[in-house]
Amino acid sequence: MPIRLHIFVSSARHAISSSVFICRFIAFHLRPLLIHLAYFLIIDVLGFVALVVLRPSNHRYNPRYVDMFFLSTSAVTVTGLATTQMEDLSSSQILVLTLLMFLGSEMFLSFLGLVHESGKQNRHDHENRRVGSATSCEESQLEEATAQTPPTNSDDIKKRCLRYLVFVMLAYMIIILVTGSLLVFMYIAHVSSARDVVTRKSINKALFSVSVTVSSFTNGGLLPTNESMAVFSSNNGLLLLLISQILAGSTLFPVFLRLVIWALRGLRLARAEEPGFIMSNTRAVGFNHLLPSMKTALLAAMEVALVAIAVMLFCCLNWGSAVFAGLTSLQKIINALFMAVNARQAGENSIDCSLVAPAVLVLFMAMMYTPSLTTFFSACQDHKQSNPEQDNKARKGNPFLKRMTLSPLAFNAALTMLVCITERRSLSTDPLNFSTFNIVFEVISAYGNIGLSTGYSCSRLLLMQPEKKGIACHDKPYSFSGWWSDSGKLVLVFVMLYGRLRGFHKHTS
Repeated sequence: MPIRLHIFVSSARHAISSSVFICRFIAFHLRPLLIHLAYFLIIDVLGFVALVVLRPSNHRYNPRYVDMFFLSTSAVTVTGLATTQMEDLSSSQILVLTLLMFLGSEMFLSFLGLVHESGKQNRHDHENRRVGSATSCEESQLEEATAQTPPTNSDDIKKRCLRYLVFVMLAYMIIILVTGSLLVFMYIAHVSSARDVVTRKSINKALFSVSVTVSSFTNGGLLPTNESMAVFSSNNGLLLLLISQILAGSTLFPVFLRLVIWALRGLRLARAEEPGFIMSNTRAVGFNHLLPSMKTALLAAMEVALVAIAVMLFCCLNWGSAVFAGLTSLQKIINALFMAVNARQAGENSIDCSLVAPAVLVLFMAMMYTPSLTTFFSACQDHKQSNPEQDNKARKGNPFLKRMTLSPLAFNAALTMLVCITERRSLSTDPLNFSTFNIVFEVISAYGNIGLSTGYSCSRLLLMQPEKKGIACHDKPYSFSGWWSDSGKLVLVFVMLYGRLRGFHKHTS
């Protein structure tokens, strides 16, 4: 028996060491694109298996594998499109989707990137020390090493800054998620109109608070309710809470990060050199979300301008229409603000998009297509601040990969044509719902990982074909892609994955 135990322990030890070696090899030797693609695919498959194994709360609902895979991909890529009714899912499945949104979020991946870079710096420092201890230094070599002290100090402070950013990011995520969940829970508990909605839908208040907070902060867009936030369109406080969480986790994260570091430097909670070095040497630190002061200000101005234009256009074209039916003037403005913010990143809707004026939907498509960190001045600034070494690396990139890379516009056009081919029968029999505009809107929403959708309306079908009034047709509160064929859904799965990795396009083109 002790011999078998010893064999088992040694085998487990070898398996663990082999796994650690493989993980380190993948992390330090494979291309970032392949690492991200493998990460998303593994998490996606695991999430799909978990959603299939767990049973829904509605026992009459038998989920299809395609819909579960679509839902898992939508959560991992933080898109927010759904082909099933969310209220049919059990609490366990909602928790799985919430976890998938967190693991696939840009915030969590940025945190993992910081941890990886910090570990790589420590590994290089350990190797340098080991080599230095194994070699005998003469006096001339010691003098030369003394003369090279400033670069060593620079590398040392960069390593400490990376470690400092790891703790700042971890604290930032924990504080916002915990505080946001508590605030949403308190709002639901004390505001009767919001509490009645959650109670009527038999959704656990704590689960709803955590899921909504994670969805907003990670820009996932999947909520436990069928109608997303449309059932809370009259709750101004809840919408404003979610707006702040959405901005803190997406477009304005570089602004908040810089403010946090500035506040920590003012409070003297850390050694003075780390925050000061980070604030004045953003490119040297190498964190993508840490922008120079001028670019951070331009990003904030760009976001405010875009949202303001969207709110004004939304209100001007929809003020007296059915979009704002039953809402007060203040509620109309808050809902317009909520939709404008979500069109940029999160995809949660408090308004039925199918009723919105076409001009506003075109603006939403442009906002969904534009990356969240885009400014009108970023191109010229990046050219001025370009690093010659990085330019040489870009020129030496894989030429085959460069030739195979499609531009985003060409990719979306090709995939839209493919969807039109897979849905050609519905395009001919139901042209009002399956219009080319609605398909383009859905594809752009999937590519931008946003999740806004025009949905599907049985009234439009009956208006076009009155002879089908006797046929049972029920409106389903999920995305327009939920009415697509299986092949069309799989095409959109590919679009969501490609859109989640679109940040690597500029490095290969």
